Amino acid sequence: VTAAVQAWANAWSAKDVAGYLAFYAANFETPDGLARSAWEAQRKERIERPKSITVDVKVSKVTVRGDEATIVFRQSYHSDTVKSNNTKTMKLVKSGDKWLIRSERAGA
Repeated sequence: VTAAVQAWANAWSAKDVAGYLAFYAANFETPDGLARSAWEAQRKERIERPKSITVDVKVSKVTVRGDEATIVFRQSYHSDTVKSNNTKTMKLVKSGDKWLIRSERAGA
């Protein structure tokens, strides 16, 4: 689970939109009930716009129950236009040999 989240952050930092989006489960709960296609278009624009992005993850808690996991971590995001540092909680599901993101939320 930790390795999957680190790889997700690495894809985001590398501005690899396709790689980044591949970490999200088909049944990912998009924010505000957005259509998946609209959410993906929004993420693509937000990843491609900055000249550079660095995302650092410091994991504080991982809970695994069968094919579901919850991970809590501190996310540090830096681009040439925005800096943020917050706690994020993700729920992941096992799909084959991969962990995919089903939901994510900022805040404790």
